[in-house]
Amino acid sequence: MKQRTKFVIGGIVILAALSILSFRGIQEMTVFFYTPSEVLASPSEFQDQTIRIGALVQSGSVVWDADAIKLSFDITEDGNKFIPVVYEGVKPDMFREGQGVVVEGRMQNGSFHADQLLVKHSEEYTLESGHQKNKEDYYKSILNQ
Repeated sequence: MKQRTKFVIGGIVILAALSILSFRGIQEMTVFFYTPSEVLASPSEFQDQTIRIGALVQSGSVVWDADAIKLSFDITEDGNKFIPVVYEGVKPDMFREGQGVVVEGRMQNGSFHADQLLVKHSEEYTLESGHQKNKEDYYKSILNQ
């Protein structure tokens, strides 16, 4: 076999291997976004599959165990149907009842085990009511870092 033929065949094999690895990597990294009603409509379809669910934290459902660093709560979109969520990790500062969240993880035995918890928030920054900031406060906060 000629040197050039070997080179072309080797290049094709390498290109095919890289294409297959890239395709599989993209497939594994792709995580779809669902609503609670979509997941509850056919829970067996989502069993042990990594997905994202966007919803609101149900009022009165939050249980924070600081010792175990474990957060349990229910998510809902309509206030009628709920998915219990278990998240083991640091509770985000902006997490609260009624807040929009996106959880990423897996459905297991009727509850959602989240690996990631993202808190949705407004893009507007506002100061706490009754709080006044002046230029000197800003300079002090910058210089004291």
